[in-house]
Amino acid sequence: MVDVSVRARRILGMVRQHGSVSRAILIRESGLSGTAVFRATEELEAAGLVRAGVPVVSGPGQPSTSIHIEPDAAFSLGLSVMTDRADVVLLDMAGQVRARREVTLPGMPRVAMLDAAVDFGRDALARLGIDRRRLRGLGVAVAGYFVDPGTVNPAPELEEWAMIDLDDAIARHLAMPVVVENIANAAALGERLLGIGARFESFCYVNVAAGFGAGIVVDGALMRGRHGNAGEIGGLFLSTGRVTPNLATLYHCLSRHGVRCDGISDMVARFDPDWPGVDAWLAAHQPSFSYLFGALRFTLDCEAVILGGRLPRALAQRIVDAIDWPENHWPIRRDRRAPSTVTAVAGLDPELSGPLGAAALVFHRTLFD
Repeated sequence: MVDVSVRARRILGMVRQHGSVSRAILIRESGLSGTAVFRATEELEAAGLVRAGVPVVSGPGQPSTSIHIEPDAAFSLGLSVMTDRADVVLLDMAGQVRARREVTLPGMPRVAMLDAAVDFGRDALARLGIDRRRLRGLGVAVAGYFVDPGTVNPAPELEEWAMIDLDDAIARHLAMPVVVENIANAAALGERLLGIGARFESFCYVNVAAGFGAGIVVDGALMRGRHGNAGEIGGLFLSTGRVTPNLATLYHCLSRHGVRCDGISDMVARFDPDWPGVDAWLAAHQPSFSYLFGALRFTLDCEAVILGGRLPRALAQRIVDAIDWPENHWPIRRDRRAPSTVTAVAGLDPELSGPLGAAALVFHRTLFD
């Protein structure tokens, strides 16, 4: 694996965001001198991470050389581990999913699932004719909260993932770079790099799955907090006596109304917004979403609140459209309200947000940071 300078990593992140970009734009957006950008792109090209293309006109003066990301220069694996499902993806440096697989196993055994994820990645690289040495590492997103760096306290269903230093244990077992994060943080970063979160410098990603949490991005970077638990917003509902919205309550509500699903994954895959029980679930939980969105707006003042996770996107859109902002019921001061916050539905596949984010974390840590 080729290491590059901090300046070159910064430029590489900008090229990846654009896919293809002129040196003139890199100079303008980075604030670096033309000489510095030229040397950084030369360094990246020598490392095989980018390639120079034909000059393009991007303003007054001479045409500027275009710089293109090399998708096959590096790859990462992303594994998401939830109480009822585990998925792994192989991501190239341009942010494209080159292969994916569900790797759920009974009891969610840690070692067997890690081995299955890495075997999948190496087999996929072999099928693509790619040298396995281009694999930069494995990102692991686990549903739970941190108690120490790298140590997660998940639900009882994930006992083998609980209360051990996962960073150290996984890295020693697999002998490759490993990044461990919780599901909501990983999904937020994945949405920032590969979804509609790229439109915003600051946003809160609300992750609805079997549980409930959030990931917070401020000035383009993930805000983790002192212990890595920034965004553990599920506690807001418990502390105020409000109903906590999640897919488990949706599953049980649908079941009571006669809709039979083979677990949460089947419900997400087959979701029909016209199913009996959907309106009843919304009626019970919409006040909680409105309360939460208002609380996030007042505390974070971010550009956007993005609703995602494994929540079916048609249902997420109904929730976003019906958000009742608290200040709508307050007197208007001097004919002006506080600046509004954008609400949006996540753009990534509901079952891929976690593993995509986990894979993106590897690039963020090893190449773009």
